[in-house]
Amino acid sequence: MLVNFKLNIAAIAITGLIVTSTITAPFTKMFGRNYNITKDFACCQNDQLVMHHYYTVNIFWVEVANGFTEEKTGKVSKSGCDIRCNN
Repeated sequence: MLVNFKLNIAAIAITGLIVTSTITAPFTKMFGRNYNITKDFACCQNDQLVMHHYYTVNIFWVEVANGFTEEKTGKVSKSGCDIRCNN
């Protein structure tokens, strides 16, 4: 009986690990913030190059929010900037 109990506990633990790793894997886009690099863009703001990264927030594959995060990357070269940010 003790052997059956240990096997059941081991089977439950392994199943739990498989399910958890499948649900939380980045390629499933099931939960959390997911970035889409095809919609990223860069522009200049106050003589600084700014990268805008597009993201979506998903719950069970349903998109509940989206937007852009900003990443300031450094000063613009002496020749200036071709694309200015709207704000």
